[in-house]
Amino acid sequence: MFEYRRIGALVLALTLAAPIAASADATASTAAPAPPPIVSTRFSTATVAKLRARIAAILAAARTGELRGAHVAFLAIDAKRGTLIDAVHPDDDFIPASTFKLIVGSASLDLLGAEHRFVTTLSSDGSRAGTALRGDLILRGGGDPTLDGKVLREAARAVARSGITRVDGALLLDDTAFRFPSALYRPGWAWDDLTYGYGAPTDALSVDENALHITVAPGPRPGSAVTLSVSPQTPSLQIENHAITGSSEATDTIDAMRPWNDPNVVRIVGVIPQGAKAPDRFRVAVENPQAFVGDAFLADLEANGVAIAAGTRTDPLPPHATTIWEHRSPPLSTILARMWQPSDNFIAEMLFRYLGGGRAERAWLRRVGIDPKTLTIVDGSGLSAYDRITPRALVRILQYDRAPQRKAIVEAALPLSGVRGTLKDRFRDPILRGKIDAKTGSVNHVRTLAGYLRTERHGTVTFALLVNDWMDRGPGAMKRLDAVRGAILRAIATAP
Repeated sequence: MFEYRRIGALVLALTLAAPIAASADATASTAAPAPPPIVSTRFSTATVAKLRARIAAILAAARTGELRGAHVAFLAIDAKRGTLIDAVHPDDDFIPASTFKLIVGSASLDLLGAEHRFVTTLSSDGSRAGTALRGDLILRGGGDPTLDGKVLREAARAVARSGITRVDGALLLDDTAFRFPSALYRPGWAWDDLTYGYGAPTDALSVDENALHITVAPGPRPGSAVTLSVSPQTPSLQIENHAITGSSEATDTIDAMRPWNDPNVVRIVGVIPQGAKAPDRFRVAVENPQAFVGDAFLADLEANGVAIAAGTRTDPLPPHATTIWEHRSPPLSTILARMWQPSDNFIAEMLFRYLGGGRAERAWLRRVGIDPKTLTIVDGSGLSAYDRITPRALVRILQYDRAPQRKAIVEAALPLSGVRGTLKDRFRDPILRGKIDAKTGSVNHVRTLAGYLRTERHGTVTFALLVNDWMDRGPGAMKRLDAVRGAILRAIATAP
């Protein structure tokens, strides 16, 4: 009753104010009248009952088809009022896949702030003797997940501009910025993921996401070796070409593999058909981040006429070093979009370690109102098979992000149905296109989706739709699964 009275009062106020507005601007009367604002109304009891019946019917049908044998959960609430729309197993534990990135992203935004920037510095420790530095250069990483080779080249040019042409000491690499020390890889990561860029190790001083870009094109004739392009070039990782060019009818089987006993070698294997319409492109992880950044920066210094006498070593920044150059990353709000929209594991793991790992996230979850004992937090990206979360926890995080200081930032950083990120080519029908801001998740046998659905009549709905133990049953399986999820979201979006 209160909602209807408030709307009525608003209409009356606008009616009384209309003549005043018209007299203030005589030209306004010739303009087309503005459409009335859409005022969201609550989901009525009858509407919720019908929605629950409709969603139950959709899931029941799917359990005999695409979701046969799968573990499915769904939770949806009215984002503005917090009232429940539907709940199916909302407190069951699920492997979250990349929806887990909502934790590290939201915690980083809340704890660090949207304008936080990660700082990388280059310093000198020693005295100058003409163009020689009698001491060391120190490259200190500040946990910047976006640091790339272009920025390192700028640092090398800064050294040359300072007049230094020779360093009598070493290039020190300081990677001590992380609050959370870690092994190269987190528990529960599959060994066959570690070859690829999405499974790259992290370090407070990292460049190019600790990965190489590999392009594979057919050779001149069937049976010949393929043509490889590797960027950036580095002695830190040896690329072996074992792949061949097949006939024009051959199946593309190009892949990368890392021998278990030699992590600094990656072999390109398989067949690419002659006349392939496009080359194969993928990223391979570098096992040793310190060697990778050290080799890259030494080469940049040499290209700018700066010689390092004593090579590289890993050491912290001396207390009295003098800063030569400083680089500040893009703001965290931009980094969130670079993480969430393409679902970038490396950025998630860098933020996870910068914050302080699972202990820091659990402390933040308590503040948000989530019992951390209901989750298992192993990493930041959701790549670990040991991660667990409930739909209720995901929805609670998303609701927390509805606060005015975070709402617009979070919505802009998430994938958008039919428009950007991992949802660019999904839910493109007229009802759902541009209406779903949500984080996707995908690992073997897991498909998850959590975010916001904007409806015309009832405002925004916060939801989590998680599927575990899903069998990818042949061609078109993902489209069939999205048809099920789309039917549920479409039912809510069009509810009267």
